Amino acid sequence: MNSNHGRARHPLHDLTPSGRALVVAAVAWSLAWKGASMWRAARNGSKPWFTALLLTNTVGVLDAAYLFGVDRRGRRREVAEETILERTGEPAQLGRTQET
Repeated sequence: MNSNHGRARHPLHDLTPSGRALVVAAVAWSLAWKGASMWRAARNGSKPWFTALLLTNTVGVLDAAYLFGVDRRGRRREVAEETILERTGEPAQLGRTQET
């Protein structure tokens, strides 16, 4: 007699314990990268990147590319601007245009 009573088996039941551990590790890895990259994209106000990161599942590859490539370029510009403002003694404009 079948103990499943007509219910479908979950695919993870067919894996070995080491296979299950690998799947769980891959899911945890992907969620960690996705969470960090989506949080950073939201903080930066980058709606296209946020949407792309939300809709794709690349096991952290696209998420890492955003965090270490795209986002880092934006941070370099911020640091360069802050350095210039410190060296020149000018106050930060805070999004306002320069008055002349």
